[in-house]
Amino acid sequence: MNIWQHCLLSQRKFGGQPQDYEEVHTFMDSSKLFFYHFKHRALLHHLFGVELAIRLLGNFMVNAEGKTVLVRDVAVEHCREDLDGKIPTLFDWFKDSEHLLKDMQVPEIQEETLQEFVYMPYLRSGLKASLLITCSDFGVHLVRVFLGTEKAMLWASLLKGNIQVKNLLPTLQLKEKWQYSPQKEELKWLERQERTMYRNNLTFSNE
Repeated sequence: MNIWQHCLLSQRKFGGQPQDYEEVHTFMDSSKLFFYHFKHRALLHHLFGVELAIRLLGNFMVNAEGKTVLVRDVAVEHCREDLDGKIPTLFDWFKDSEHLLKDMQVPEIQEETLQEFVYMPYLRSGLKASLLITCSDFGVHLVRVFLGTEKAMLWASLLKGNIQVKNLLPTLQLKEKWQYSPQKEELKWLERQERTMYRNNLTFSNE
């Protein structure tokens, strides 16, 4: 699904206008700009990604109807919609892909805040492969978003070798259907909406 489709689904579930939810869905799908393939979801479509969305956007948002909505709930629904109803953990995504970073040595990081951020995926999952999220070009992007440009420049200078997720994610092992299957019920609803909009536009143009 694209960001607009997620926004439409959020409007249906939480009220307000689709644009109310754009920031949440833009963040959750920001990994798509680094690897335009459904495997990009391994980078943020999990509870750690939800945690980061809350850290970036806060716990609450107020939609156009004046209703307070939890950022957590919007981000969780994004995961459900793209992953056949599942809300996975980092472990769920990377448990079969320990080969991804097996030969990589994480650079020594003297800066405490940067070190804490980089190791967050490992501390959540216990899997070295999950460090792909932060020890990559996408990780440099996340450091810039959360810690600023100066620390992102530092992290980029410390990383060496092949750090592009577009070269690493293709070998991610997907063994479960949810990892590549959007939620069918939501797709059907979107299709009905598109047909309704098409009919309405056709009627309007013929008046």
